[in-house]
Amino acid sequence: MFGPLLEQPARVASRPVTAGDAIAAFWEEWPRLRDVLERELARGEYGDGTEHLTDLLKAVDPGLEWDLSPGLDAHHALCLSSASDPALRPLTEQWVRAAPEADGDWEYHPARIPVAPGALAVANFRIHPRDVLVAIEPDQSREELNLTVGHPDFGGLDEVLQLQVVFRLLDDLLGEDLMESWVGTVDVVPHPLSWGVPLLDLADEVDRQAASATGQRWEVIEEEDEELGDSRLFINRALKRLDFLDLEFVVTVSIEVPSFDPVLVREVEKDLADTLGTEGVIYAHRTFDDFTVLYAYVGELVADSVQRLTDRWSPHVYEVMVEPDSGWDTYEDMR
Repeated sequence: MFGPLLEQPARVASRPVTAGDAIAAFWEEWPRLRDVLERELARGEYGDGTEHLTDLLKAVDPGLEWDLSPGLDAHHALCLSSASDPALRPLTEQWVRAAPEADGDWEYHPARIPVAPGALAVANFRIHPRDVLVAIEPDQSREELNLTVGHPDFGGLDEVLQLQVVFRLLDDLLGEDLMESWVGTVDVVPHPLSWGVPLLDLADEVDRQAASATGQRWEVIEEEDEELGDSRLFINRALKRLDFLDLEFVVTVSIEVPSFDPVLVREVEKDLADTLGTEGVIYAHRTFDDFTVLYAYVGELVADSVQRLTDRWSPHVYEVMVEPDSGWDTYEDMR
């Protein structure tokens, strides 16, 4: 029906083996695929076009999801989603950077965009977002909003369904990136919140939070470790992964200071900052009795350069480790 575009079994054996190759193959195929998708969308039926769309994007990474929706400016929006996996969000950014210019028919997004929240039919209930209330508690240390979401019908749903409904409503209202960056904890209660505000007002609160955020919330945390001993962690807890998508390597710089020398630590830290420039961000240092560790995220362009700290500061800097961490798991575990 759609001609040779969708019948390409010979390509299975030569499928791109890298994400970059798969992204290039996707956009090479896109001019033909978009015509097929437009016909399917006009009929209101998914078919071979969306199946081929799925295959092309699974070749980029099996964990990615896609969404077709009305565009913000164009008629259609094609959104690629990391499915709440922060390690995949840089990949969706790479995909959208390679996209063609948006036109009146299509626009492209590296995350799900906000859509008008609609009523959700769940079990025997129909939950409309206008009837859902939310209590908002700002977390200044992380520059996030912690939410308590309530609706009387939540009592008829198990906890898993409650969370699924709430996160679907939040994703629709805010879009994926705002949700991931500015919403902290989410609690669900099976009753109305007399002190809450309408869920539909949350988007304005998130906009205000984003406008006032500094990205600089440093705190000192006293920690105990049975092997390494007590330490003091000085960490910036307000970094947003979305602001540093090109920084996919975590760096640890170990400095030997038998009697703590803050001047030495500051000089090494300044050297590290100068080395990173705009290709990295220092987010913490941890001080023990006889050594200090600096922590940073860096991009690929400077990953090798930071290793030279061991030469410039030997023997004080005795180890520099650079490891892949596209999901920023190290940071999340520490903060």
